[in-house]
Amino acid sequence: MALNEAASREVNEEIEQVHHDDPPLRRMTIACECALRSCEEVIEITMAEYQDVRSDERQFAIVPEHFIGDIERIVFENDRFAVVAKRAGTPADVVTETDPRS
Repeated sequence: MALNEAASREVNEEIEQVHHDDPPLRRMTIACECALRSCEEVIEITMAEYQDVRSDERQFAIVPEHFIGDIERIVFENDRFAVVAKRAGTPADVVTETDPRS
């Protein structure tokens, strides 16, 4: 599961680079960073919001309905997306090891 999230995060890092010079409140479309293999959902998020998500390597932006309570907790939620943090243990360890910003 964590590897699916890490793959989505890598794609979103590339999207972020394309929008790097955009105003902080302009929305961009990113892939849902959930653990579901078959997920093809997208999220509208501002650069500032994405930077907040990425301020902690254990956090991911997901479609709220894709929350998996066994491996993550909700940090923040709005009408467009939820920010989840991986719980301590293997899920957090895997995402920390695969974080492209590390």
